[in-house]
Amino acid sequence: MGSGNYHCIDYLNLYIESNNIVILLICVLDSVVSPNELDFVGDFDSQVNHVLQTIRLTRQEVDDFRRLFIDLERCLQRIWLGCKVMPFGSVVTGLGIKSSDVDCYVFIPEEHNNYEQDQADLVLSAKKVLRRQPLVFHQPFAITNAKVPIVKFCHVPTRRNCDVSFKSPAGVRNSKLIAFLLHLDKRAQPLAILIKYWANIHGLTGTNRMSNYALTMLVLFYLQEKKIIPAVVKLQSPNNSFYVEGWNTDFKEKYIHQTENNQVLYELLGEFFQFYSSFNFKDNVISPFLGQSVRRELFKDIENTPNDFEVYKKNVYNKQVALLKIDTMICVQDPFEHNRNCTSAISSKLAETIQLHIEFASNIYHENKSKEFLRDILTKKPIISINKKKKKNKASKNEAPPIWVIGSNNENHKSISSPTNMEVPDAQTCAGTSNVDDDIINHSDEFNSETNNTPDSNIEPAVVVPSNSKRSLNTSLTNLYMLIKKQKKK
Repeated sequence: MGSGNYHCIDYLNLYIESNNIVILLICVLDSVVSPNELDFVGDFDSQVNHVLQTIRLTRQEVDDFRRLFIDLERCLQRIWLGCKVMPFGSVVTGLGIKSSDVDCYVFIPEEHNNYEQDQADLVLSAKKVLRRQPLVFHQPFAITNAKVPIVKFCHVPTRRNCDVSFKSPAGVRNSKLIAFLLHLDKRAQPLAILIKYWANIHGLTGTNRMSNYALTMLVLFYLQEKKIIPAVVKLQSPNNSFYVEGWNTDFKEKYIHQTENNQVLYELLGEFFQFYSSFNFKDNVISPFLGQSVRRELFKDIENTPNDFEVYKKNVYNKQVALLKIDTMICVQDPFEHNRNCTSAISSKLAETIQLHIEFASNIYHENKSKEFLRDILTKKPIISINKKKKKNKASKNEAPPIWVIGSNNENHKSISSPTNMEVPDAQTCAGTSNVDDDIINHSDEFNSETNNTPDSNIEPAVVVPSNSKRSLNTSLTNLYMLIKKQKKK
């Protein structure tokens, strides 16, 4: 079960809790393509073309998603006539790679929408109706205790994992903005995909790490600094508005942006790492809305916040929202929802690891070897020191047993807590590599930080066992199966 592509028919997700033990076994349909499977032949541009052709979704795969949307909408209309399925995330923005799954928001007409109805009830109702078509929607299950409750399933015809939410169309609007900005310049989308792939294979993005949405904001802000794409504030007009939950998500879709920047993709990629290796994260907020950094101290007191954030200040004054959270090592402001820090879930340790990888890639670029640059940043990684101090604190009997992830190539994967309040899917649940950070653009980081009971499905096929267990990485599936049977008998 090494790195590379996996084509497993079933997704096996077994939870067994007995005698202070929890086992989670995950097999995924398609994991991220390993850089070891890529051919770095020719010049930089030739290598980029090969990488993109290998890791990106094909046109046929993207077209197949339409069947998923049609099937989902028809099924849900059995209980909510006239409902509309609105996809968002990488499928819409054009940043989809082989491991990307599908994210959808479902709009329910007013005649069927009881606004007092709990979001958890909606996802449970959706799960119930989806289970009536097991040959189309394989083993749907609900996650009800997240900030954004969702129902997950595998669409059998396309073999794609899908997350469905009902809370807000904000993700749809965000995706539309990202797609617009990335298509203003032919260099923008390839750059964003390469950086997304780089971060993914080094374990910097995913559940309990940086969300791909936050990473995309870093790319967009960098392109704004390069004057290749405009600031979001320039796309908004006081005469037009499209408010979602108190925030203006409108922008000029016919905006024509001209740039004098003529740098090639190789330079833009290398200078992305140079830019953020020297960026002053400590004192500044990254604001794609303004297209420039803003001093953190200006957000401590609403009176000092720039007047460009008129909607933000109004919402804070009216006590509709809290102040922007600025007490994190990295602070990336959402381009629409100005009180949202897209990187609020990033721990200080992860922030340091991200910075270390950025500086490492920057140094590689500084060596100015264009033919080796792409290969080196994808296949090499910095040496990360690990604190080996042992903690002697013993867990109480009421605490969940400690869980460690085994079998991942990513050093950052340390632990996940045991599943408690999440509805557990049956064995052989079909699913692909989940990127719930991955491409749930709306509040994906809050989802990752506020619910710790979801399986970290960005991890390579892994076995999760108690930290005091000494099971080998090479434990076979047969032995695992026998272990499961023994636990059941107990």
